Amino acid sequence: MGILSNANFEPLRPKTQVIIKPHFANKENYFIATCKDVWRKGNQILAIEEIGQFCTKHYKPPELDSLINLGGNRNIALWFTTRRVAEVHNDIIANCQHHFIFRTYLPADVEWYASVVPKSVIELSKNLPKFHFIYYQIGHEPKIYQPVKKVI
Repeated sequence: MGILSNANFEPLRPKTQVIIKPHFANKENYFIATCKDVWRKGNQILAIEEIGQFCTKHYKPPELDSLINLGGNRNIALWFTTRRVAEVHNDIIANCQHHFIFRTYLPADVEWYASVVPKSVIELSKNLPKFHFIYYQIGHEPKIYQPVKKVI
């Protein structure tokens, strides 16, 4: 499993997990190289923090496109995070089966996200207590979760 992140944490299983923390100036090159490596190896989970740093609403690199649209054939799963869902490429959101939704209240995000997830679920997120989130699997009822441990 590869995780492309700037976060400060360590893998739980260092023999099978890798965390890539690229320097800001090299992040795009590392991202493309990581996408190619995941594609070549297959049978992996790639988690990308802040996907909007690597693609836009209207453009995604071909290496990411292959993972999104054909990765399932190579047993590749993708996890993405974003703060602004309305700015993420449509193919990414449209292929998501599981959504972890924190407070979403900007009109553009609510309206756009409501084209994928029922608007009632998005509206529910507007009043979530701090650090709580909604887990929504396409076609199922939403569930609200609280954090495991309170963060200051």
